[in-house]
Amino acid sequence: MKKLLYFFATSLIISSCGQPNKTSEEAQEVKEVSTEAKLFSVDTENSTLNWEGAKITRTVHHGTINISDGSLAVKDGQLDAGNFTIDMNSITNLDLTEDSGKLKLEGHLKSPDFFNVEAFPTAVFEITGVEAIADDPAATHKITGNLTIKDITNSISFPANVSISETMVNAKASMEIKRNEWDVVWGGSKTEQGIKDFLQNNLIKDEFVIAVDLKAGI
Repeated sequence: MKKLLYFFATSLIISSCGQPNKTSEEAQEVKEVSTEAKLFSVDTENSTLNWEGAKITRTVHHGTINISDGSLAVKDGQLDAGNFTIDMNSITNLDLTEDSGKLKLEGHLKSPDFFNVEAFPTAVFEITGVEAIADDPAATHKITGNLTIKDITNSISFPANVSISETMVNAKASMEIKRNEWDVVWGGSKTEQGIKDFLQNNLIKDEFVIAVDLKAGI
């Protein structure tokens, strides 16, 4: 009976999830800050990074991660380059209480099963290209950059809303990322760890969402 259930669950996962398209490409050359650019430092107290992850059962968790530093460069009135660092030790869950598993989930996300923050305490995003978008009410720019998690660097692109004044840059974006492309894999593969661990990993959706609101000033 157990073998039958495992077979059914595995078949369900494969048929419902399939082989998803990649959300990332190979890392690109980072955009250097021009000597003519105006540099804005990221306000880590007022900038936010929110995350959301889910199981295929539609159980959704969400929380925050702190941004520890960063800068944005503006040239000729346009966002031109920049980067920010994420403090992976600060992963926090917001939808659970301590009694309902908040600390257990946070500890699990920080463990080697997921982000292994003891070995990889930071993640980094570095801009490789910025393209203005015309006539789009949802975004002003398309931003491309290298995202490094667990020392694995991939290039991602996403729409963003960027506003610039003499003293402030505000960049907002939401992006969907496939965790397996950064080796964030719980339980390993079916062949390496057996069907139980394969199911554990695949009961969690590969995609997770990051929403960033960067505020940078002079």
